[in-house]
Amino acid sequence: MKGILLFARVPMNVVCLKPIYEALKGETPFWGTVKPPKGTKGGNLFAPLGLRVKTVASWLAPWLPLDIYLSPDIMVVGKLCRWKIHTFHGVSFKGRAYTSKILAYDRLFIIGPYMEERFIEKGILKKGDPRIVRVGMPKLDSLVNGTWPQDKAIEHLGLDRDATVVLYAPTWGAGSSLKALGEAVVKTVLGLGLTLVVKLHDHTSRDPQWKEKVLEWEKAGVVIYRDPDIVPAMAASHLLISDLSSVANEYLLLDRPLVYLAAPGYEKRYGETVDLETWGFAAGPLVEKEDQLKRAVLEALDHPQAYSEVRRKMAAHLFYNPGQATKRAVDVIRELLDG
Repeated sequence: MKGILLFARVPMNVVCLKPIYEALKGETPFWGTVKPPKGTKGGNLFAPLGLRVKTVASWLAPWLPLDIYLSPDIMVVGKLCRWKIHTFHGVSFKGRAYTSKILAYDRLFIIGPYMEERFIEKGILKKGDPRIVRVGMPKLDSLVNGTWPQDKAIEHLGLDRDATVVLYAPTWGAGSSLKALGEAVVKTVLGLGLTLVVKLHDHTSRDPQWKEKVLEWEKAGVVIYRDPDIVPAMAASHLLISDLSSVANEYLLLDRPLVYLAAPGYEKRYGETVDLETWGFAAGPLVEKEDQLKRAVLEALDHPQAYSEVRRKMAAHLFYNPGQATKRAVDVIRELLDG
């Protein structure tokens, strides 16, 4: 049965798949299935983001014998698809992606050398494993290929074109800086007269506690970024404040300053998998207390070239094919479709 089955749990998954869909939508039929996180409603995640796919219920998807199953989530729903491809949804140092569950896939669109090395070090994959395909991250192509020059991105966000934009993008759960330092970020950045854009993780956005807090922040002048595609927000910003979020790694491709925030709870949750030894918080200052934040922000903006060499080395280690990842992914998919 001809076609590609796309799988998503949250809107961000769809963002990861969209560049591949856009490149191939005229060549093969696309199907889409959704299995939302527990406690959340399902619905069609694809149409709101411009993907015209044939939707199929998650209970029926395992019975579709399509050509390819394509998923940025580890779950394998398209069990009868001829080829199963995992695209990953980011590269972070929390380490939860490095699991033998990925062996259920026929091809792994590896994001960069670091990811490949980690899989091999853990004994999950061996060098030369045919599952390994050095693709990169298609969703980030538009960050570096000229699609979003900074002035265009600032206009897209509806901001003053002369604004100095600070993006705060924390991860969720125990690895997040929100509880310890989120309020300090708002107070400090707004107090400096800067424009603060906050992009919360999908899981955080569903938390009633943070929904209420977001409304307070908006009233105080914070710009809440709700688009699941964070690329325009990264492109618009002059500085990123983050923690263990994979966004901190993605931002390296811009070679712009970033400030890391400590996340006190991460050791308890990720202690067995987290890797802060290879790179960790090497690309910018690490803020552990509120009274360190103002100085870190000002110094980062005043000296944007500080840490530049480290940022560029990290980016090269974390990402294959910047700006060309979609092309590489599509080439591989076409080979499988024709095979």
